[in-house]
Amino acid sequence: MRFRGTVILLAVFVVLGVYVYFTEYRGKEERQQQQAAEKKVVHFEPKDVGEITLKHDNTTITAVRKGEKQWQITNPAGIEADSDEWERLAQSISDIQREDSIPASTADLANFGLDKPPVEIAVKLAAGRTTTIQFGSENPRKTLNYLKISDSNDVLLSPSKADAFKKTLTDLRNKKVVDVEATVIDSVKFQDITLQKSGEDWNLKTPLAAKADPSEVSMLLSTVQFSRATGFAEDSVDLKQAGLAPPAVQLTMHDGKANADRVLMFGKEAESGKYYAKDAARPMIFIVDSQIIDKLRRPVFDWRDKSIVQLNRDKIQEIEIARGPDKFSFKKVEADWKLPDGRKLQWDKVSSMLNTLEFEKAKDIIDSPKALSTYGLDAPKLQIAFKQGDSSPLQVAVGGNSKTPEGVYLKTSSNAAVMVVSMDVYDKFNVKVDDLVEAKPAAANSK
Repeated sequence: MRFRGTVILLAVFVVLGVYVYFTEYRGKEERQQQQAAEKKVVHFEPKDVGEITLKHDNTTITAVRKGEKQWQITNPAGIEADSDEWERLAQSISDIQREDSIPASTADLANFGLDKPPVEIAVKLAAGRTTTIQFGSENPRKTLNYLKISDSNDVLLSPSKADAFKKTLTDLRNKKVVDVEATVIDSVKFQDITLQKSGEDWNLKTPLAAKADPSEVSMLLSTVQFSRATGFAEDSVDLKQAGLAPPAVQLTMHDGKANADRVLMFGKEAESGKYYAKDAARPMIFIVDSQIIDKLRRPVFDWRDKSIVQLNRDKIQEIEIARGPDKFSFKKVEADWKLPDGRKLQWDKVSSMLNTLEFEKAKDIIDSPKALSTYGLDAPKLQIAFKQGDSSPLQVAVGGNSKTPEGVYLKTSSNAAVMVVSMDVYDKFNVKVDDLVEAKPAAANSK
């Protein structure tokens, strides 16, 4: 009987819990949504807006919806729309709420700045109905804005500010510098530099053949894809005046997916730190900051892969370090590095050595080196050998010091070039065995 009573009591609690959830928590949320809907000045969804006309400061801008989220500016004609901006504008209009209203019988429009409204918005729905919203002045406390809609004679008070809707043509027009998707570009040309994609890698083709730095190329393409114009040239400025006929710098990107070139041209400096530019496929001349053109003017060395060596740490079985006649080696034993006599090395120090060699970048690369003696590499002051499986060991030799750029000469067995690297590379491997051995734990005191 006790068990049956407990079950009944538990069922009662469950029913009460469900009741509280639906009446208090879920019901409260629904009531809040209903109250927010009732406060809306206009009752339509952004997707239902087919046309918006914005008037302020003797300016009229009109755009019509041309697709699910595509817009076209019709006044003034011939200007591309920033569809995302028009979508946000439609959303902002549908979100306008009222806090209070003043009956028409007591409303003198001039008292509320509505006789000559500073902002007027006409919204035409896809169904054909048009609603006009006029913004007046702010209330005396400047916390709310007076407004009026064409569907009512009342003056409304709204937290939405008129200034939020004073969008300029520049705000609402397409400011994308070129329509390009970074991931589908498979070749890039600018100045005398040509870069070609191969799988996930990038290679320099001109003015020299070398592996390119994929992160630098990726950063350039990403910058171009997301770059936006900061302004537009006056109608009186032609291609020649803008320095675009011919362009000072031209970037040609091949879209492998569309099998088409995307061309971005740069001209003269329009103002300090900003340049005239043009997408070859579009008529307008716009103004951009110097971020892209600064990248395109960098020397070829900046675009090549400056990695010292490619290490596969999982395959490294043994490392040998030789300083003149002094030589020692250590092997990987499971997760540890150990000397032939079994002493364990400090894992973090060995890891730091490998990190330096793997992630440091060359300061200079001499593709056609002279005799090795020129760089002190005929008798290296430091040699490192990495044994990886059955393949030949990867050899790294460090020679004499370089003055320009400052560093030390280095050569690997996998590359014919001689590199100049930071002295840190030499310092990290210029160690003695005792510098690497893990200290033994202190013996416990016995009484």
